[in-house]
Amino acid sequence: MAASFGEQLRLAREARGISLREISEQTRISMRYLEAIEANDFKRLPGGIFNRSFIKAYARYIGYDEKEAVEAYTHALREQGDTSEEPTNLSQKPRVYTDGNSTRSPIVTLLLTILILAILSLGVYAALHWYQRREATRTTGNTTQMSPPQPAPPAAGQQGPSTAAPGTSPQTNNATAAAGFQIQIKAVGEQVWLRVYVDDASPKSAFAGNLEPDETKEFTPERSLRIQCSKDKAPSLAITINGRPAKVPFNMKGSLAEMTVSKNDYEQFLQ
Repeated sequence: MAASFGEQLRLAREARGISLREISEQTRISMRYLEAIEANDFKRLPGGIFNRSFIKAYARYIGYDEKEAVEAYTHALREQGDTSEEPTNLSQKPRVYTDGNSTRSPIVTLLLTILILAILSLGVYAALHWYQRREATRTTGNTTQMSPPQPAPPAAGQQGPSTAAPGTSPQTNNATAAAGFQIQIKAVGEQVWLRVYVDDASPKSAFAGNLEPDETKEFTPERSLRIQCSKDKAPSLAITINGRPAKVPFNMKGSLAEMTVSKNDYEQFLQ
């Protein structure tokens, strides 16, 4: 028997190793609403446009096609004999994103939610910008500290020793040694769902979602980077390390493909 709408979403979520708690924390949708979606119990949802918003946010986070999810949800409603999409209890105002007993207007709640998400996004952007500037400053400082002392000028009639190879200089060699660890991930020609962990920060991922065709994400880990994606989408990922193309092998784990790049061994993958 074909899986129901909620079962399809649950199977897609479990295939990617994502918990309902993670979706709730990232989308700000109550756990009981997420459980109701997977159980096809739509009468527990607030109704109206909020149901479709929940379905789209859930599908987007697990890499499921949003349009297909909404169409499947509408079909499931028709099968249950409900086409109104209105709240089941008209004597109560729909409660969105919370299990509390607030009587605030849903429009005000939605606007406040959008404002909070915008503030959080700005905060994340500012933190990322600050981190990148700090890394750039630290790399520059390390290069300056590692520059070798200049030799004393040779005495008259004496030629100073030459230790650098022809065409190179000590400053150039030290700058190369102090280079950072930057990794770029690009989706080549098609949309790819992936999840990225920086410095083994499990279970909190640095990124989880869809990478649009020819879109690039850049990460600057201190030690390592772990990448997971759908097994059939692995060939569509292009990896660049410190500006050079790299060929990193994937390990297959069920429906997922996973690869790890560390600062100690990434040079063996460079092309």
